[in-house]
Amino acid sequence: MKGKNKIEWIEKGYQMIADDGFTQVNVEALARALSKNKSSFYYYFGDWSGFEDALLEYHLQLSVEFAASANNCQSIIPDMINLFLAHKTDIFFHKQLRINRDKPHFKACFEKVYIMFENAILEEWVSFLHLESHSFLASKFLTLISENFLLRITHQNYTFDWLEKYLIETANLMQNMNTQS
Repeated sequence: MKGKNKIEWIEKGYQMIADDGFTQVNVEALARALSKNKSSFYYYFGDWSGFEDALLEYHLQLSVEFAASANNCQSIIPDMINLFLAHKTDIFFHKQLRINRDKPHFKACFEKVYIMFENAILEEWVSFLHLESHSFLASKFLTLISENFLLRITHQNYTFDWLEKYLIETANLMQNMNTQS
């Protein structure tokens, strides 16, 4: 029973932070959303820092699953888009880590997850951009595009059509750069 109640706190906090950001979520809001007493939060996590550590661990676990699924994608469009849509909460939680990466433990988690993602997607990304002989360039471009992607996504625009358009614009940008050089 203890584990079930603890995971409820983690899952609800993860969702709320993905939706509203770290600055908008606190123990009282979580307790209210779960219809639970705040004392159980402190029983499971000790303090907010302990809760953040649990959230980061949870994000890492989900990211391992995400990376495994990404590695199995046969294409960027539509497979990777569909994966991103299925993991919307994970992506938006990751965005919050990016926004708050001035905290060392958030930055470390953000970077660890990004490396897992890059390792899982890079081969397909290189192919998508037609940069088979320039995988290093494709990797660096992925880093830039990933940063830009996290800054541009909103809960309103996070749709298949928007993601597809973003990826096509990205590929066109790289192709235009290739023809200019």
